[in-house]
Amino acid sequence: MDAERRIRRNIEDILQNHDQEIMTIDAQIEAERAALEADLESIRARAYPSIKYDDVRVQTTSDPDSKMVHIVEAIERRRKRAERNIAALEERRRQIEAVYHNILSLDTKSKCVLLTLYYPKRTYEEAAEILNVDVSTIARRRKDAIASLVKRFWHTEKNRLPANEEKCVKI
Repeated sequence: MDAERRIRRNIEDILQNHDQEIMTIDAQIEAERAALEADLESIRARAYPSIKYDDVRVQTTSDPDSKMVHIVEAIERRRKRAERNIAALEERRRQIEAVYHNILSLDTKSKCVLLTLYYPKRTYEEAAEILNVDVSTIARRRKDAIASLVKRFWHTEKNRLPANEEKCVKI
């Protein structure tokens, strides 16, 4: 079950790094939007003549319509690239949020262990102290809880695949 191992690794990675990854995703989305605006401004600036004579702008192309078509195409290409980049970042954010929401729907013991261990991140010893149980109990319940999450995601993604397709879908 190679796909299940990938799902398990992805869930464990999300549990370990969700806080940092969410902050990074938010920063990347903001940076992408700022870069898009700067690039669009630069592309739009091409629409104006580039040569000045005595503070008077002079048209530098014999075919201004062609220049405008190229500018509009460049704007559209840049917007599409930004949309793809932002969509990929937002998809990862949805994956992180899906793990959290699925944790909330687990049984009480599993939910308590995962929330105590990872939201915010704590050591096994700290979680054991908070939940007033042994460290080995935390480890066992964590293992069972992650197995439950993997099953949920495995069945959800398996049902979304076309009947004859066997590739793994990211959570």
